[in-house]
Amino acid sequence: MLTAAGVIDKALQNARAINMDAQALDFLNAILSDLCQNKDLALARGRYLFNFNPALVTLFGSGPYPLPLDYLRTSGSSGSRGVNKSVWYLYPTPSFPAGQPLYLIPIDLAEFDLFPQLPSQSTPELWATDMGGPLTQRIVNATTATLTAGSTAGTVADASNLQNGLSMAGEGVQPGTTITVSGLNITLSVPATGTNTAASVFFGIPPVAYVYPAPIGSYPVTVRYQRQMPDIVSTAQYPWFPSDGYLIDQLTGFIMGLTGDQRREQFFASASRHLEQYLGLSDDKTNRAQQVVLDARNFGRGAGGRLKDTKIQGWGC
Repeated sequence: MLTAAGVIDKALQNARAINMDAQALDFLNAILSDLCQNKDLALARGRYLFNFNPALVTLFGSGPYPLPLDYLRTSGSSGSRGVNKSVWYLYPTPSFPAGQPLYLIPIDLAEFDLFPQLPSQSTPELWATDMGGPLTQRIVNATTATLTAGSTAGTVADASNLQNGLSMAGEGVQPGTTITVSGLNITLSVPATGTNTAASVFFGIPPVAYVYPAPIGSYPVTVRYQRQMPDIVSTAQYPWFPSDGYLIDQLTGFIMGLTGDQRREQFFASASRHLEQYLGLSDDKTNRAQQVVLDARNFGRGAGGRLKDTKIQGWGC
């Protein structure tokens, strides 16, 4: 694999361009961001853990539950079952001391809004997210930070617009982290996972999730989700996407857009071939059959579900 500097150098050579390193880094970050936005890649997948809170004063505990700041959507790459098996919680039962896993069915926020909000609480079956506008409208600051693995103390290069309670995401930051601020010094709500003197991080207001019906207990929830990966700040970093051929050719095409090079479309076509080859074998999907997934609200557990509980395991899972 090439570092960001190596990818940029190759692309500039292909485009016969000079003194365009800064523009090339911006383009490279745009290319990597597009991959996050448009492809469900396991490389950009995260896992978020939280607990239901029946004591929430809003909606009797149905939400809102803050999601990670880098949350884009519930992961569709969780095996052949897709998003129907990407959010679950552990419900305590006598036969499952650690908890029976119950999966939540994704629904639109508009559908959630139609359900009656009553004080009665039960075991949640449905999951809706409120993204609150594009990601760029949620981010208030993107900068670098000095972090130490296992520590909640950190410093940032730029504290503009930072305030107590904002969410934080990026390199070495656990999903769901929030901050308190004192000048350039910040305190993380949970310890950092990595040590870095120039970690690429960003801050802002996260999207939220709702569940229905409202939970009766503080059950632990797991969410597999697609992440907005942080920008590359230092060109000594390695891009998180490992296909050098795709990144070089795609970046070459972007640079040629500035220089007016007529070979631009040839490099874009080559980049597309590299990406198709990578996607065809990505996420280790070739070792198992893929399934067509039906809406679990009509074919399985959930409101109006048509399948009976099995003899071995209840709940119609």
